Amino acid sequence: MQPLRCQHCAARLLVRKSTVHQTSLQWNAAAVETCAELGASPMPGPALAGCSRLKESLDAEVAAGRLRIVQPV
Repeated sequence: MQPLRCQHCAARLLVRKSTVHQTSLQWNAAAVETCAELGASPMPGPALAGCSRLKESLDAEVAAGRLRIVQPV
């Protein structure tokens, strides 16, 4: 896993892009508190609620070559 900073809220979490369609995220308490979208969710924890804006940051990192897809099939 490698560090990722969200372009929208600056939350810092760990990410692994296994394939084009599969991404693993590891949220820590600080990242959950920083993310406004997760904070506004009625569901507890990042496993149940996701951040739609984080996908933009992930896509930008992949496009820039800073986030490698492990199995780019």
